[in-house]
Amino acid sequence: MIVLYHRRHKGQNYMKKLVAVCFSILMFWVVSVSADLNHNHHSTNPTVIGKPGDPANVTRMIEIKTMDNRFLPSKINVKQGETIRFLVKNEGMRRHEMVIDTMENLKKHAKMMRSNPGFISDDPNYVDMLPGEQKELVWHFTESGIVNFACGYPGHFKQMRGKIYVEMK
Repeated sequence: MIVLYHRRHKGQNYMKKLVAVCFSILMFWVVSVSADLNHNHHSTNPTVIGKPGDPANVTRMIEIKTMDNRFLPSKINVKQGETIRFLVKNEGMRRHEMVIDTMENLKKHAKMMRSNPGFISDDPNYVDMLPGEQKELVWHFTESGIVNFACGYPGHFKQMRGKIYVEMK
């Protein structure tokens, strides 16, 4: 039987540690990227909240004012199949947003906004306005039920919410 005696050099220990650190960093990055790719800040699932509407097919327009910590109106009635042009005007003194989504996703969005208050989305169910600014959001309501909207800015979410009641055809 032959026994091999292996003597470690200082360089070998250093290299093993370096490889272990690099591997750890790589695995952290892979997990982070994977989680980010699978995380959807806003749901645009057409069976839940509707879908982006075609501006050429708008059936009516609804004006919404964002005040500091409230929407006017905060309760809106629409019919299933309608395409609504929301004309959203910020009449408050602070920046506001209007996001149409499920309450679960709106809560996730508000939590994310607490850690990243400068986040601006390009999702079709989202508009962001500076004071005095006005924007449009065109939305097609595919299913009956209740659709929520809110402002996710820190300190706004608990009070700045609304509901869209979608009546069955």
